[in-house]
Amino acid sequence: MIKTVIFDLDFTLMDWEDEYIFAITNVINKLNLGYSKEKIKEIDDVLATYEKEYTMYENKKFCEFLNRKCNVNLPLEFVDMLIEEQTKCYRKFTESEIDTLEYLSSKYELIVLSNWFTYTQKKRLENAGILKYFTKVSGGDERELKPSLKAFDIVDNKKECIMIGDSINNDILPAIELGMQAILITKKNVKKDLRYRQIRKIEDLKEML
Repeated sequence: MIKTVIFDLDFTLMDWEDEYIFAITNVINKLNLGYSKEKIKEIDDVLATYEKEYTMYENKKFCEFLNRKCNVNLPLEFVDMLIEEQTKCYRKFTESEIDTLEYLSSKYELIVLSNWFTYTQKKRLENAGILKYFTKVSGGDERELKPSLKAFDIVDNKKECIMIGDSINNDILPAIELGMQAILITKKNVKKDLRYRQIRKIEDLKEML
């Protein structure tokens, strides 16, 4: 019997929009670094590739990684400022989405398991008005990054959990390996796989669960 529903955040609960590059731009401007739009775009593109080399987010290693990959000289405070600035990157949820979260939280424990910094993700959920539906929010600065199986130690009895995520490799397959059920949320035409179900929007979960 399912008791816990684990959500990924970005591209699952909230899409990550292209205009959120304003967070990096604002921090660069506050630090008076004078980088071009092209360099800022490069830093933005490189951010996510950190996960290919490291198992957790650590401020110093993250800053050193960006400096090395982008040939820049970001101060360590850049990371703290970015984590804070990105709390503004959220959206308003529709009435039907809120209704779905209220329904799910009345039946299950809801958890957010993200690969990004915990503080940012928790504040984004709070600013979006939906943090109250989740009992736990944990990011890649607290535990190993998905797809590491250790990331899913946020719960004890894996067989009583279901994972909702947009990444087959990061969210779905490791959850299945641990004996969890899994649901892929995607707007793309992905070939169906009998090991997991697919949905296109959060509201679809109300009928499934």
